[in-house]
Amino acid sequence: MLFLSLIFVGAFLLFQVQPLIAKVILPYYGGGAAVWTACLLFFQAFLLLGYFYAHKLSKLKVVKTQFVLHTTLLLASLLVLPIGLSQSISSENNLLTESPLASILIQLVLAVGFPYFLLASTGPLVQRWLTFVDKERLPYKLYSLSNFASLLALLSFPFVFEPLLTSANQSLLWSVIYAIYVMLFILVMKRVYGQLSSPELDVVMMTSELNNNDSISKVYLALWAGLSGLGVILLVSTTNAMTQNIPPVPFLWILPLCLYLLTFIISFHSPKWYVRSYWFALFSLTAVLAIFMFFIGSKFDIISQLVIYSCILFTACMICHGELARLKPGANGLTLFYLVLSLGGFLGSAFVAFVAQNIFDQFLEFPLAVLMLFLLFACSCWVLRCQNKWLLPLSLTAFVLLSVLFVYFNQLFIKNDIHSERNFYGILSVKDIKVGNEVERRLIDGSTSHGTQSQQESKRYTPLSYYRKETGVALAFAQMRHYKQLTLKSASSVNVGFVGLGAGTLAAYGKKGDNFTFYELNPAVIEAATSYFTYLDDSAAEINLLLGDARVSLTQETVGEARPLFDLLVVDAFSGDSIPQHLLTQEAIALYLKNMSDYGVIVIHVSNSHLNLLPLMRGLAADQQMAIRYFHTSAEQAHEHDTQWVWLSRNEQLMSDVLVRAYQSDWPDDEANKVLWTDSHSSLMSVLK
Repeated sequence: MLFLSLIFVGAFLLFQVQPLIAKVILPYYGGGAAVWTACLLFFQAFLLLGYFYAHKLSKLKVVKTQFVLHTTLLLASLLVLPIGLSQSISSENNLLTESPLASILIQLVLAVGFPYFLLASTGPLVQRWLTFVDKERLPYKLYSLSNFASLLALLSFPFVFEPLLTSANQSLLWSVIYAIYVMLFILVMKRVYGQLSSPELDVVMMTSELNNNDSISKVYLALWAGLSGLGVILLVSTTNAMTQNIPPVPFLWILPLCLYLLTFIISFHSPKWYVRSYWFALFSLTAVLAIFMFFIGSKFDIISQLVIYSCILFTACMICHGELARLKPGANGLTLFYLVLSLGGFLGSAFVAFVAQNIFDQFLEFPLAVLMLFLLFACSCWVLRCQNKWLLPLSLTAFVLLSVLFVYFNQLFIKNDIHSERNFYGILSVKDIKVGNEVERRLIDGSTSHGTQSQQESKRYTPLSYYRKETGVALAFAQMRHYKQLTLKSASSVNVGFVGLGAGTLAAYGKKGDNFTFYELNPAVIEAATSYFTYLDDSAAEINLLLGDARVSLTQETVGEARPLFDLLVVDAFSGDSIPQHLLTQEAIALYLKNMSDYGVIVIHVSNSHLNLLPLMRGLAADQQMAIRYFHTSAEQAHEHDTQWVWLSRNEQLMSDVLVRAYQSDWPDDEANKVLWTDSHSSLMSVLK
C-alpha cells in the first residue's frame, strides 16, 4: 500500500504542477498557444533527466548508497519550496519578447525544476525497487496506476482546484503535498532496505539483470523512441490546432493531455484492449479527417473542433502506445524502456518547439506526424511479425495516398500567399485576395483576418474590414475630437494607445498633431505591417511602435511617466479568434485607467466567432463604475465582416452625447449576465457561445 500511495502522490504532483505553473506564466507571453508548447518541452526535458537519473541510480552497486543519495536530494528540494515565479525575469520585457522560449524555460527551471526532476524519477525508481521485494507484482500495472493518478491530477485542475483556489493558494497547497511526498519516499526506502534478505546478494542480482539490457535490439530502441516521440508531436500539434482560434486556457491543454495519458493507461493495462486491426481502421479514418481539418478546421464551431481533434489524437496515440505496449521488455529492461520513452518524448517536443518553428511556415508537424505514423506502424508490424500480414502493405499504401492528397490541397491553400512567417507567437501570412474586380491585401493570423487594405491606389487610405468608418472604433475617434474641441476648448488632436497592431489599419484615422502609440508583442506583426501595408507610412499622426507585452509596457510607463495620458485606448490584441485573457481582467482595466485621462475612453474589439465577450464587458464596466456602450455593425456586400466594439468610460458627458446614443446598438435580449475575470481566476466556459 505504501508503494501504491507513493506512486500515486508522485504522479499526481507531477501533472498537477504542469497546468498550474503554465497558467501563471501565460499572461507574460501574450496568452499564446506556444506557451504550452514551451512548457511541455521543459516537462519532457526534466522527465528525461529524472528517468536518466533513475536509470543510473539503480545501477549503483550498493543499495544503501542509492538510498542515501536520493534521500539527500529529496530533503534538499524542500529548501526551494514554495514554488513560484522569479519576479525579476517576469518583469523584463526585452527578454519576454526577444527570447520568449528561453525566458519560459529559465522561469520553469527556477520555479519548479528541482522538485519536478525528483518527481519524474519516482515511477521508474519505485517500480524497479519493488521488483526486488515483491517479484510477483507486475511493474507495468503500476505504470497504469501512475498514469491514472496523472489523469486525475489533470482533470481535477480545471474543475476543482482552479475554480476554488487562487494561483498562489494552489502553489502553496502543491508545496505542502510535495513535503508529504518526500516523507512517503523516505519511508518506502526504509522499508525496501529492511526487506532485502541480503543486500550484497540482491545488489549482485540487480546489477546482473540490468546488464542484460545489452541484449535489447537497436531496432526496438529506435521504435520505442520513434513511437514515443511521434505521440508527443501529435499531442503538441493537436493542442496547437485546437487553440488557434480559442484561448489556450488550461482546460484546452488538459483535454489533449488527458487523452494522451488515457491511451497509455489502456494500452499498458491489458493487451486485450489494443486490437491492432481495429485501431488501425479507426486511425485511417481519422487520418483523412486530420488532412481536411488542417485546411478547414477553423470553419467548425468550438465543440465540433474539439470533438474531431480529440478523435484524431486518441486514435493516433492508441496506435503509438498500443505498439509500444507490444514492444515493451521484461522487468530487466524496465528503467531503460522508460528512459528511451522519455528521450523520444523530449525529442518530439523539441522538434515542435525548435525545429518545426524554424523550418516550417505552417503548422505542418500536425499532418506530417499523422502521415509518419503509418510508416512507424508498418515498421512495428514488420518487427513483431504481426498475424495480419495485410496491415503492412495497407499502411504503406495509406501513407502514399494521403501524402499525395495533402500536397495537392496544400498547394491550393497557399497559392495566394505573398508572405508567410512562423515564430513563437504563431503563424502570420499576407495574402492578396481578389474581391470582384479589385485585389485586397489581408493580414491573416492563424485563420482570421487582422487587417485589410485595397491595392487600388485611390482606396489605399481607406480603412476596411473591422475598422471601417461605420464602426464603433471610427466613431470613438470622431467623438473624442469633438469632445476635446467643444468641451475642453483644446485642440482636436488626440493621444491614442493601441494594444495590438495588426496591419496598422487604425493609423488611417490619424491627423496632424495626433500621437499614436502601438503596443505589439509579436515582432512578425510589426514586420508585416511596415513591409506589406502602407497605413503606418501614410498616416498623418506621429506613430510610435513599441515591441513587448502591453501590460508590462504600460506598467513600466506608469511608473516612469514616460508619456502623456491617453485620450483613447484601443484594445485589439487578439490572435485568430483567440484572446489573451490577461488583457481583459479586472487588474488590466485598472492599469488602463491609470494610463488614461479622466475623460478617456477604452475601446475594445469584441468580434469573435466562438466567444461571447459582452457579459465580460458588462462585468468589467460594473466593477470599475464605468458607463458602457455597445456598437454592432452588420456585414454587407462591400464589407463581409460583422463587427462589434464596446466603449468603457467614466466620461458621462461623452457617453451620453446625442450622436453616441444614436449610433449605439441595442444589447441582445439575452445579455443581462455579467462576468468578471481577474488575473487569478478567469474561466473560458463563462463566455463560450
